[in-house]
Parts: sequence; C-alpha cells; structure tokens
Amino acid sequence: MISALTLALFGLLQAHAPGNSAVVDGGAPALVVVALPANASRAILEALNRLRGEATSVGFEVRLVEAATESVSLAQLDTLSRGLRPAAVVAFARPDDSTQAPHSLDVWFVDQTSGKTSVAHLTAEEVADAKERADVIIAVRAVDFIRARMFDTLAGRQVEPAPARPPPQIARPRHYHLAAGIDVLSTPAGFSPSLAARIAAGYRLTGWLRVGATATGLGTEPQWKSTAGAVSLGQRFVAANLTLFGRQWHRVQPMLEIAGGEYWVVVRGTAKSPNLGRTITLSSPGAASSLGLAINILPYLVLELRGGALWLQSQARIYSTEDAYLGSLGRPVWFGGACLGANF
Repeated sequence: MISALTLALFGLLQAHAPGNSAVVDGGAPALVVVALPANASRAILEALNRLRGEATSVGFEVRLVEAATESVSLAQLDTLSRGLRPAAVVAFARPDDSTQAPHSLDVWFVDQTSGKTSVAHLTAEEVADAKERADVIIAVRAVDFIRARMFDTLAGRQVEPAPARPPPQIARPRHYHLAAGIDVLSTPAGFSPSLAARIAAGYRLTGWLRVGATATGLGTEPQWKSTAGAVSLGQRFVAANLTLFGRQWHRVQPMLEIAGGEYWVVVRGTAKSPNLGRTITLSSPGAASSLGLAINILPYLVLELRGGALWLQSQARIYSTEDAYLGSLGRPVWFGGACLGANF
C-alpha cells in the first residue's frame, strides 16, 4: 500500500498548484487521474512529482487514485477512474516479467476522449551502479513520454481564454453648439407680440459655462393703427452671450443667460391722405438676461426653453406722423422662446 506520508505530501503539493486550471469544451478543469501501484518505488514517486509540475504548469488538475496491485490493466484503470470523468488516465506499474532489468517501469497513458491507449516500457540498464541515478533517469523518461501524449491529445482541446474586454470608451467632450428656434417679443408700448427667428452658436468652455452669439429677427411685424394711418415694427437683436448651467437632474439642467449687443427697430409708417408715411431705422445698445431649462433629448441633441427681458440703453420713440407720438419701447422688451440645438 502507498504510505499515508506519500499521499499527504503529494496532496500538499497539489494544494499549492496554480489556480488557473485548463478547461475542456464542457467548461470544467481538465482532470488527469494518476494511478499509483501498491508499494510505489522511488522512481515512481520521482516521476509523480515531475508529472505534477508538468501538468499544473499548463493548468491541468492532477488527482491520485490508489491501485491495489503492483501491476495494472485496462479494466483496472477504467474501474479506478469511474465517476471522475477524467480527460486522461496515467498509471505507473512494475513490469510483470521478473526477468526485466532491476531499474524498469511501465507507464500507461489512456486518452479518455479518443479511447487511445499508449504503453511505454522504460529501463535504465546503462546505470547499474547507482540506484538513485537510475530512478531519476526512469522518472525523466516517464514524464517525457506522458508530456508528448498530454500535449498532443489534451492541450489541443483546451478552450482559449476569453478575450479581454476592451477598455471602456470615454465619451468625447462635445464643445460646440449650434441651435435654431423661435422667439416671441412683446413690448409695453401697445403693439401686439411678434414672432422672430433665432439662431445661436456657442462653445462650451466647461461643463457649466458656454460662450456664444445669437441673432434674432426676420419675424412678424406688429402694427398700430390710428386715424392717421398705421405703423409696423420690424425688430432685430444681435448679441454675444454667456450661459451658465446648473447641476443636471435626470435630463434637465437649469440655465442663466446674460447677453449684450445691438438692437434695431425698423418703423414703417403708412399714412392716410393727406399725411405722408415714412420708414426709419432706430438702434441702441442693449443688455438681455433670461432664465431657462436645457432638456437633453439625446447625448447630442438638446431643447432649450428660456424667458427674459431686453433693456435698451436708449428708448426707441415711435411716431405715426411727425407730431403723433405713439409710444416708446426698449424699457424693457420681453421675450421668450425655444431652440433645438446640436452639441458636437
């Protein structure tokens, strides 16, 4: 019988085997069952230790079973490995022929998948004077024999490790902003509200600050009618702006926009006879501020809603005739609107 000390020592070696076991197609570690004969010789133990190093270096799991005799047979190997479902069975045995050289060993290798069995009879006759050298030579030859068959039959069936996941893609910052929309302009001078187109461009310096420019105009012209005729207004505003963004909540960000630029109003008078109508253009520097929300529809698409006031440096005084004063505008001009923009 194999001594308890031998099995305990080899079990300790297995406990320190690498943890990255090879796997076969079924996903389980590739198991190599090693059958040891009764009264294992020093050459067998030397071969066993070397085999363990060879097998675990490529990730195979090695498990020992104890044979009841010093010889071995295919039927006995099948019985020993039953229930373990190994990829291969290795057995060491003493030759049955008593006339064989004193330093000799039989090695069996059974590939359980193909059913192919290989048997080698190893001797060290050339070393007759040193038993320890002969044991090492036999052990090396035994492991060379097993290695050749292990790599030919088992290593080819190992599953390649799963490819490493690519590093996470870091979202490219979207600095540029282009938008188009519509504004509603209203004045306290008595004219009805008007609609005007709005275009905007900007560059986002940080996550909370954007600089840009806007232009508003080419919209409807509200009218004021009197007994002397009618007056219509065409309004335009071009400005540079700073937009401050607050903390995002879900897809919504609060925003504050401050702008400064030039405001133009084209006053077109249509007089009733005998009065004469005239068209004049008035302009003044102005500053605007607004509050709004930026709604991120998609990572690159945003809807901005805002409302605020425009304050002119000089009021625009409106006359229907030379002496018929209708009112003034620019202190303030109220506006609100929506823009659909793209970030890239």
